[in-house]
Amino acid sequence: MKRHIKFLKITTQAILLFCLIFCFSACVKSRYGGTDFSTLQPVVLIPEGGIAGFSSQALLFPGSDDTDTAFFHINYAATNVALADETVTLAIDRAAVATYNATSTLQYLVLPDSLFSFTTTSVTVKKGNNYSDPVPLVVFPSKINPKLNLMIPITIVTAPIGAQISSNFKTIYYHFIGNPLAGNYKQQWIRYNSATQTGTPYADSSFIGTLAPVDGTTLSAASGTGVHYIITFTDNGGGVYSDFNVSFDPKEIAGSGITISGGPTVVSADPIAGKYEFNFTYLNGKGQPRNITDKFIK
Repeated sequence: MKRHIKFLKITTQAILLFCLIFCFSACVKSRYGGTDFSTLQPVVLIPEGGIAGFSSQALLFPGSDDTDTAFFHINYAATNVALADETVTLAIDRAAVATYNATSTLQYLVLPDSLFSFTTTSVTVKKGNNYSDPVPLVVFPSKINPKLNLMIPITIVTAPIGAQISSNFKTIYYHFIGNPLAGNYKQQWIRYNSATQTGTPYADSSFIGTLAPVDGTTLSAASGTGVHYIITFTDNGGGVYSDFNVSFDPKEIAGSGITISGGPTVVSADPIAGKYEFNFTYLNGKGQPRNITDKFIK
């Protein structure tokens, strides 16, 4: 009986191995001394694009800027570098906006032609490379209505001879989320190595922070500590905003290695002056108390 069981196991393993070899051989050729991958077709794609990375394609330029530029690349994914100059054509894909809207509760309008400039419709991956030079999209933030959700997708239209276009990464969905309070702010991060704000702060630093739009009345902002505030408010219309609240994502906190002991709380929120202040306390991994304040100033 033991021998019979062992034989069954070996036979099963052999069958599985044979199936794997047979399936793999359908995709590549075998040759003496190794496997030939030369028949695998190159794929062209936008590595910064794709629906999976949609949130990272949000344009967060300050609304006061007259002109800003976003960049992306074309990747020639192959078993080797490009053996010759390989040219890819691109186009504004307005139809992709409707396709996206059909799958999302957050709806977008097509970014009007007067609010952007895109002229690099032919991109070359040069011989010896896998990536193109940066491809620019120029936008005019000061002309954009910050309350509107606007999108300008750019899609690969044609691939070089012998290559195919990626189905998942052929489009980059550049978009503005309509949120009147989103943008870049001067951020001040203050930390006390105690539960209260007494004595001299252990750290007091300033840098550029971002109130990133989640939707029309929700923002996300990184504390200098690393965790993210989720900020909500009410848009009463006419430029009046109220009922500011702040919280943390419990899942993020669970994986952060700290224990929140108080807050976060809204110390102040003045959308007219563009000033916001949040505070929370926590215990680090050793159980030591910390008091954190983040100030955002437009």
